[in-house]
Amino acid sequence: MSKSLSPEAIEALRCLNEVGIGQAPPLVSSAIAAELLGAGLADENGNGVIEITCDGRKYLSGDCD
Repeated sequence: MSKSLSPEAIEALRCLNEVGIGQAPPLVSSAIAAELLGAGLADENGNGVIEITCDGRKYLSGDCD
């Protein structure tokens, strides 16, 4: 069963997914970050920047449980 996310969180996850190597990820509001972090679809790096996880990529591909 897939996790239920707000439309804003899904859009933020899509934006995070499009970040290339060496590019800075887009800023994510604290509410959206909390939603993605709580679902395990994003993680916070050592600099406090939100990055997509493998589970986040699976969620977008429709491959999640």
